[in-house]
Amino acid sequence: MTLSEKIVSLRKKRGWSQEDFAEKLNVSRQAISRWENGAAQPDAINILQISKLFKVTTDYLLNDDYESDGDIPTVQTAKKETKELYAKKKQHHLIAAICFTAASFCWLMSALICASDIQLALSCFSFVLCAVNAVIQFVLVAKNNHK
Repeated sequence: MTLSEKIVSLRKKRGWSQEDFAEKLNVSRQAISRWENGAAQPDAINILQISKLFKVTTDYLLNDDYESDGDIPTVQTAKKETKELYAKKKQHHLIAAICFTAASFCWLMSALICASDIQLALSCFSFVLCAVNAVIQFVLVAKNNHK
């Protein structure tokens, strides 16, 4: 897909007329028309403005081989690394939730042995909160592993 095709596609996805788009870039509607027809190319400043406006990279705009930002090798690598990091983070949260639940259970057991009704109620409440957190973390990790 060429730069001109990408500009047309991105503009139409936003539902903008050539005039709307021209206003946002502070250029004439005729300039937009020339860019979209391939009769002219936007200058470097306008390429940067277009990339910011449409939230795409300049690499995507300028390289005809890229059909989307996801086609750029560095973007693909970043997405993969982010997904792996997110999975590790979720596993750490699950481990922490299990540890807190175990600690809360120990606290509950000690409260059962020698505690007042208020301490027992607080212990039960904290145990339930920790257990619910552990279940939520487990569900999130399981859901993430299925993607």
